[in-house]
Amino acid sequence: MTEGVAEPSAGERIERSVVAQIVIGIAIVASLLAQVVTHLPPSSTVEDKLGGSASYLVRLAAIESQWGVFAPNPRSTSLKIEGRVTFEDGRTAVWHLPEGARVGANLRYYRWRKWLERVRSDDFRIVWEPTCQWIATLYDDVDSPVESVQLVRLFHENELYGPQPPYEEFEYHTCIPETEG
Repeated sequence: MTEGVAEPSAGERIERSVVAQIVIGIAIVASLLAQVVTHLPPSSTVEDKLGGSASYLVRLAAIESQWGVFAPNPRSTSLKIEGRVTFEDGRTAVWHLPEGARVGANLRYYRWRKWLERVRSDDFRIVWEPTCQWIATLYDDVDSPVESVQLVRLFHENELYGPQPPYEEFEYHTCIPETEG
C-alpha cells in the first residue's frame, strides 16, 4: 500500500469488477425497459404480454412512477395552509408546511403536500381538530401558553405567464388547545 493512498473499500472493489459492472448495466436497462412497458397503452401487444411482469418488477424495485400528474387538465390553483397561533400574552406565530430544498427533497416532502390537500378539504373535516391540536404542541416550549390555533387556507388561480396573483385567505377552523391536568 502506498502511503497516503487509501485502499478501496469492499464495495468499490466489487463495483470495479467486470461482472458487477455487467450486472449493474443489466439492472439499469431492465429497470428502464420495465418503466417503458408499464407506461404503454393498455391495448398494446407488448403491454399485454409483459405489462404484469414489468409492473411487478418496478414495484419490487420501488421505482414505480405514475404519470397522472401530467394529466391534460392539471389543477389550476396553487394551495397553501397556515396555522396561525395566538399565545395568551398576545404574541402570535405562523406555522407553515415544512418544505425542503428546491432540488432533491421532493420525495421527502411530497407527503406533506399530499397531506395539505386533505387537511384543507371540507371532505376531511375529521382531521381539522387533530391538526390544530398538533400545531399547538409544536409551541409547547414557548413561555406563554397557546390560546388558539386557526387553520387558514391560502389559494390563488395560477396565471400561465408573468407574476402570480396574491394568495386569497380563508380561515376555516379554530381550536382551543387541550390542557393537561
